Amino acid sequence: MKRTANLIVQHLLWRGFYFFSVLILNILISRFFAAEKSGQIFYIINNLAFVLLLASISLESGAAFYISSGKMDAVRMARFCLLWTIVAGGIAGLGWWLGLRFTHSTFFGTTGFLGASLLFIGGVLLTSFFNALFYAKQQFGLPNKLLLGVNICLIILLILGRQTPGIRDHFILLYFISYAVQGLLLMVSFFISYPEKTARGFPPSGVLAKAIRYSLIALTANIIYFLVNRMDYWFVAHYCSARDLGNYIQASKLGQMLLIVPSILGATLFPLLSSGKHVNSSTELKSVVRVLLWINLGICIPLICFGNYLLPLIFGKSFDEMYILFILLIPGILSLTANYPVAAWFSARERIRVNISGALISMLLIIAGDVILLPYAGVRAASCVSSAGYFCYYCYMQAIYRKENPSSIKDFLFIRKNDLKWIYQLMKSKFSGMFPEKPIAP
Repeated sequence: MKRTANLIVQHLLWRGFYFFSVLILNILISRFFAAEKSGQIFYIINNLAFVLLLASISLESGAAFYISSGKMDAVRMARFCLLWTIVAGGIAGLGWWLGLRFTHSTFFGTTGFLGASLLFIGGVLLTSFFNALFYAKQQFGLPNKLLLGVNICLIILLILGRQTPGIRDHFILLYFISYAVQGLLLMVSFFISYPEKTARGFPPSGVLAKAIRYSLIALTANIIYFLVNRMDYWFVAHYCSARDLGNYIQASKLGQMLLIVPSILGATLFPLLSSGKHVNSSTELKSVVRVLLWINLGICIPLICFGNYLLPLIFGKSFDEMYILFILLIPGILSLTANYPVAAWFSARERIRVNISGALISMLLIIAGDVILLPYAGVRAASCVSSAGYFCYYCYMQAIYRKENPSSIKDFLFIRKNDLKWIYQLMKSKFSGMFPEKPIAP
């Protein structure tokens, strides 16, 4: 339990700093380009992310599981991931080029944009793979420090160059290139950190085939998760204005920021649960869910009270619809908050199909709701439909888990005294050695 607490705090601390830099960068881009232009930038990145999801085949999931369970050597898998990045990155780049051509995108003839897109694709693949490899080795600090450093450089560049026409005109290219930089840093750092010279070549074909099969199942789940979380962007872009799209994406991204801690804990718990060393995992899981739910509820309440004034002040006057869109998303955000640890629990037991079924129900509901309501009710309908889809996903996952692990719904909702004690011990175990008392001179 003490080791679990240390790893969770280490991951929360550095991943939290990294995502705080993501938030600052997001705010600066929003203020720099306003709702219409920033919405287009994030919409392009959303489309690229889907291409990358297909290209990766979610190889990081299979790698993380088999390395965490001790069935695969991390360095050998790292070499295979590097090879896959080169091959799959080239195919994804070609697919992106064809997509721009046949959709008659204004970016099709821009050589700089196409080159930066290829760097973005390679960088994101390297980042996903080597982040997962570090996590599988239960190393959470170093990769997040590297990602944080790249983001800080980008933030400084954006602040200092906000009045420079060259940076304004080419910022999206610089933004894409930064992903290539962070991917390369992670790759080099991993091979330096784990120079196991005896582990030559790639993983044995048998275990590699199992990892790929596991990854393909995870890919199915991740495609559905992607569609559940982001396909509403496509519907809003089709049915609503560019300003509505910018407002909706920012409201959605703000909601995703609240899911950072749940996702961090899910990623931390996955290798720990996969190792099979935690006999009290069900008790810890419920405690994590309760704590997460009340943390995010505590963040949402001030935003409900003051967000109508704060959000346009922070992001800019063009984000005048962002507040109400975020409010409508809150029920869905809290549902996903409680879902992350449960999804990690099923994944660690090689039961990703349960996660897939729940996400599929949510996806079908969101598609039907957006197609029926968006043309008539406008962008606010997208928030309502997404919240309803996320809540259905939560209800399904809870029903399956509680059927196999008898418990009351209260066990997941209401904070307990032991939870607060657990948080205190968790923080104390991590930070007690950071500030030692001054020794008394003899």
